[in-house]
Amino acid sequence: HCNVPHSHVEQGKNLGHWVSNQRKKKGNETLDQRRMDLLEQAGFEWNGGRIRRNTIISDKKWDAMFQLLLQFKTKNGNCDAPRTHVEEGKNLGNWVHDQRCRKTLDQRQLDLLKQAGFKWNNESIRRGTVVSDEKWDAMFQLLLQFKTKNGHCNVPQSHVE
Repeated sequence: HCNVPHSHVEQGKNLGHWVSNQRKKKGNETLDQRRMDLLEQAGFEWNGGRIRRNTIISDKKWDAMFQLLLQFKTKNGNCDAPRTHVEEGKNLGNWVHDQRCRKTLDQRQLDLLKQAGFKWNNESIRRGTVVSDEKWDAMFQLLLQFKTKNGHCNVPQSHVE
């Protein structure tokens, strides 16, 4: 198949970005016919690749990602895969994020996610890391200790408490 993940790099080149650009160019009608024909002969799918907010993906593909989510939950105790988390070569973190954004989940998918304990709006997930309230509170307490000792909150990045 030609469904290359957006972040995929091949021989030092960002192939995923290039593939995404080909889809955009076709949509903008700026991709010439010769290139379009070559891509189609290679098995290129114009709507394929990345999971997008308002697209319905096949049940088989969704179910496979859901199973990876359950594996993640077994290991980590929650469904809050960081945005960059990869499980068995699949970008589970991106998939989790996309489920929160999608408006086309069917009732079965909604029910499965609910049963798994999926959080729809997890404010603790930021830039690829999951920070539990306990960890955040502990770091905040260290900040308060630093402020008490130093009279300010301007902690050098290299400072260890």
